[in-house]
Amino acid sequence: MKIPVDSQRFTAFIEEHHLFDKTKDHLITFLKNFYMQKPEEFEEMLYADADKVIHSYDFVNEGVSLSKSFFYDPPMDYISVWIRIYDNENDYLAEYTAFYDAELKFIEDRLK
Repeated sequence: MKIPVDSQRFTAFIEEHHLFDKTKDHLITFLKNFYMQKPEEFEEMLYADADKVIHSYDFVNEGVSLSKSFFYDPPMDYISVWIRIYDNENDYLAEYTAFYDAELKFIEDRLK
């Protein structure tokens, strides 16, 4: 069985729409807001303040997926883009995921 997605066209779509760049922008906004709202929780999770995380940690593009949620009526197609966060010693700390609708409008995000 073959997945009904053309891998080359999907890669071109990711690049054409700058999905990782767009998601990194959302990630930076998320980190700033998280730090402003809960600085202690932020530092407990990421071991530094927002400025250090944003300017010296590594953000590694991890993946993009197309999904269909049957929770909605009619079912909703959406795109997930996730970026991993590594500290200065290359230790994995967290994964940020942004969700976009079929028109690439930002829906929501999460950090885990």
